[in-house]
Amino acid sequence: MKVTQNDIAKFAKVSQATVSRVLSGDPKVDPDIRDRVLKIMGDKNYRADSRARSLRSKKSLLLGLVINRPSGALGDDPFFSGLISEIIDYLRGSHYHLCLDAANGGNGEAAVYDELLRTRRVDGLILVESEARDQRIARLQQDKFPFVLIGNPLGCNEIHSVDNDNVQAGEIATEHLISQGYKRVGIIGARSGVTVSDDRIAGYQKAIRGKQNDHLIWHADFGLQAAQATARVLLRLPNRPDGIVVIDDYMAMGVVAAARELGIRIPQDLGLVSFNDSALCGLIDGGLTSVSMNIPGLVRIACSTLIRLVEHDEVLVKRAIEGCALKIRGSSMREVNLA
Repeated sequence: MKVTQNDIAKFAKVSQATVSRVLSGDPKVDPDIRDRVLKIMGDKNYRADSRARSLRSKKSLLLGLVINRPSGALGDDPFFSGLISEIIDYLRGSHYHLCLDAANGGNGEAAVYDELLRTRRVDGLILVESEARDQRIARLQQDKFPFVLIGNPLGCNEIHSVDNDNVQAGEIATEHLISQGYKRVGIIGARSGVTVSDDRIAGYQKAIRGKQNDHLIWHADFGLQAAQATARVLLRLPNRPDGIVVIDDYMAMGVVAAARELGIRIPQDLGLVSFNDSALCGLIDGGLTSVSMNIPGLVRIACSTLIRLVEHDEVLVKRAIEGCALKIRGSSMREVNLA
């Protein structure tokens, strides 16, 4: 016999309306009640009838995420695998599912978004890696299409967004290397205009002000190989940096590879700090120091906000900021390793 929402409500000792709110991802539901309802759904093997709901609501019940990377560049990227996993886990207890698409470059990305809007294949979009002049945002605003940005909206008060304080994150990463006795600290960021990178570089510049004269800033495309190629160049400089902040863990592993090629020891000769606190941090001796950006928290706010926008519920907070925390490991502990 098929289990219904009313059955789930009885087992969980809540109202059917509460079960419906849990399924729709309503953030106002008490977390303990939400967890209890979701557990009972799992125990009873309950599955919401998405097709019937879609027909009634005239919605696709899909939320979209478009990733802009060259072909083959996502296979080992822990940020996006973690992000996608968190979104799927969050949506598992709702009526909605994730629609994932990929683009390669500006024109390709524009075509993907145009197709999504034209066909209405998804009900709303999660945006990542915003840029200073982001045509996606202008296009979605013009179309009045529901979206939430995980990133910096650059002062646009009409955008619903969630982000870390990436200036602060860049600052604490840099200050830690300086505190460990590194004298020439540099940073490898993404291409100019990517706001998360620009913000972390701004934090780096804030941290070195008055402590070192040279602003050692390099830019690379996202990815391990691009970071490795950049690191090969800068680590051969006569007056090379002895500490580097890297835009993410994946690119930091490219720096590690370049340092090994050149016989440069980490952390004795080169200190490293990166961002995202992913599983990659355990792959080098002593571990990679990294700033945790609380991706689960970012995803929870982004998804719950987007579902409410799609459902035409009121969303009072336009911009939310999640905290970050430095996770110190061996790659930056020069004083300890020299003792």
